[in-house]
Amino acid sequence: MAEILLPRIDKDYEESSIIFWHKQEGDVVQKGDVLVEVQTEKAVSELEAEEEGILEKIIVKRGEVATVGDVLGIIAAEGAETSSKEISESAVAAIIAKEPAERSFVRVPPRLRKLAKDLKIDLTKVQGSGNGGKITEKDIRHFAELGGSDPGEKLAGIRKTIATRMKESLQNSAQLTETAYADVTKLAIKRDSKKKMSWNSWILYAVIRAIKEHLYMNGTYENEVWKQSEEVHLGVATDTEEGLFVPVVENAGQYLLAELDEVVSELVRSVHDKNINPKHLSGSTFTVTNLGAFGIHFFTPIINPPEVAILGLGKIESHLVLEDGQVTEKKRLPLSLTFDHQMIDGAPAARFLQTLIAYLENPEKLE
Repeated sequence: MAEILLPRIDKDYEESSIIFWHKQEGDVVQKGDVLVEVQTEKAVSELEAEEEGILEKIIVKRGEVATVGDVLGIIAAEGAETSSKEISESAVAAIIAKEPAERSFVRVPPRLRKLAKDLKIDLTKVQGSGNGGKITEKDIRHFAELGGSDPGEKLAGIRKTIATRMKESLQNSAQLTETAYADVTKLAIKRDSKKKMSWNSWILYAVIRAIKEHLYMNGTYENEVWKQSEEVHLGVATDTEEGLFVPVVENAGQYLLAELDEVVSELVRSVHDKNINPKHLSGSTFTVTNLGAFGIHFFTPIINPPEVAILGLGKIESHLVLEDGQVTEKKRLPLSLTFDHQMIDGAPAARFLQTLIAYLENPEKLE
């Protein structure tokens, strides 16, 4: 008999959600078969069978959460007679912990039962806040104030991670956002004259060049230690149905423009395909997020901790300007730079923006 244990997939997080079991109880399992997909706080990974046999028991079911070291299931040797007694104590503990208890009767004092009846409240739907999860009078009255309805589910998975990280980011930093336009008229012409790569790749390439001239924008602040990095590990915020992921281009400064375009495209594709290696979702020193596709212009991006800055890209738009007495059509890109004022003052941040804008407005400097 072999236990299917949840391994440590991400160094930063203990819990993973069970997304899908590829095998069902009673199925034959070969060594190397994909058994189950699990989602850490950052990515989805596949766990393979380390032994062959029969999948005798699925302990942590789809949609439930497991912690590193938990027993997810049991594989029994094919042809062996097994019983529930053979499941280890840790597996039994996992079953008890993970299987929700059915609540058909709730034990409360008579006066609280009468109160619930008077308020027409189903006690099985009330979440207790007292010792040991006991339901209190306050719990019943609060539930009644909500209309006797379920107050909603707690955040979980990637949504919980995003909520936690964003809250911590705002609580532990002094964030300030500066905005400016970049005239990308010449860049638009150059982009059309060459292999037509995404706007994002051109802009990211310019960001990397600007960062190298202002390394104070590139690094982390953690445990009261500010570390500036000479290597640009560029985070590219990517929107998915499951939430926001930030794949990281390691040593982004080593790539030529066309190479960067390929690397970024592959990382984003792997995020959407849910097969990105978790190691590519951490270690960034600067992040770029783009809301231009949604018609957003300026906004206030929140720093991706422990970084000290993040750049937001808005929608590229055409606009008319008076130039040498003539009305001319131009293209401009809104830029929103959020930085931690604990480490970076407004003027240095503005100088970084100036450098970035100079590259975007004079694309010949990018070659």
